[in-house]
Amino acid sequence: MRHSHGIRYAMLGIVSRNPEGIHGYAVRRQGERLLGHFWQLSFSEVYRILERLASDGLIESVVGAPESARKTYRITGAGRRCLDEFVMSPQSDAPRPLRQELAVKLLFASPKRLPEILRLVARQRDAYVQELQTLGSERRKMHRQPFDAFVTHLLIDGAELAVRAELTWLDEVAKQLRDRYAVAGAA
Repeated sequence: MRHSHGIRYAMLGIVSRNPEGIHGYAVRRQGERLLGHFWQLSFSEVYRILERLASDGLIESVVGAPESARKTYRITGAGRRCLDEFVMSPQSDAPRPLRQELAVKLLFASPKRLPEILRLVARQRDAYVQELQTLGSERRKMHRQPFDAFVTHLLIDGAELAVRAELTWLDEVAKQLRDRYAVAGAA
């Protein structure tokens, strides 16, 4: 979810669930709790987005307790309408074609460098296996949460399917490279 247009709406949604108001630290904490591995924002990014939502009139600053120095926000009527429109609108993000560094390396690698290329494929595969392990860890963490993490589980499911597809593709790349250049058992 990093750097996506949807992060603005995710934060607006978190603010909307806190009608009494919520401060940036709590927005970040709730985002991490709800979206886990998919929520990767620094505090400065959270506060920058909150300030932008406020300047757009979608949230407003709430006067908090005098002893608190934290700025607290709540959703405005315009923010509620904007969030509702976003939730009910068709998705705007289209699937992207593969843009991988590995594909560029394959385009320009000499067949003489096949053993090295196969090692690169294996390293890329290892990175995806590590990502699968991270997603499994996130899934186990979500099972222990005291709230309904249904949507987070759907996100993890989607990420796992994408990673497994990449692993399948990498296995196919290695197989086809070996077949094309008649290298038996090279890895």
